[in-house]
Amino acid sequence: MNREDLKGLKYSQAWVKEQIDKYTEQKEKVYGLSQYFDGMPKAQNKPNYALENLIDSYNELLNILAKEQRKINKILEQINMLEPIYRTILTKRYLYGENFETISTEIDYDYYNTCKMHGKALNEFDKLDKFTNFDQDLPNSNVLLCHYENIT
Repeated sequence: MNREDLKGLKYSQAWVKEQIDKYTEQKEKVYGLSQYFDGMPKAQNKPNYALENLIDSYNELLNILAKEQRKINKILEQINMLEPIYRTILTKRYLYGENFETISTEIDYDYYNTCKMHGKALNEFDKLDKFTNFDQDLPNSNVLLCHYENIT
């Protein structure tokens, strides 16, 4: 993962969280529909294709969300490989969206040195991208490894 992926991390997490919320809401509606449809008279041996197609589209959405979450997890793993001060700066900047003034106050450095260390942290992050093999995808599953409870 490179620094462009890092810069989009906060927005990616927000998008995934929003899609999960929408999925959960729609899933509840679908299951409510299935109970409604099951109670209606229908011809023998005639399945409800509209409901099946809807469920299939939700499963496709889950696969897209799982892929995006794996990308987010790879970025977080790469950040965790950095030195603690660099990890703190990048996490506060790109995960929590804090500005450099707030970060410099929290880590007890002046603004100029914080900006300088941020540049070094980005360079170290890019170096890790070249030396780590994060291109291998995790096994495909419908389980999302969410960090939202700990992050937001």
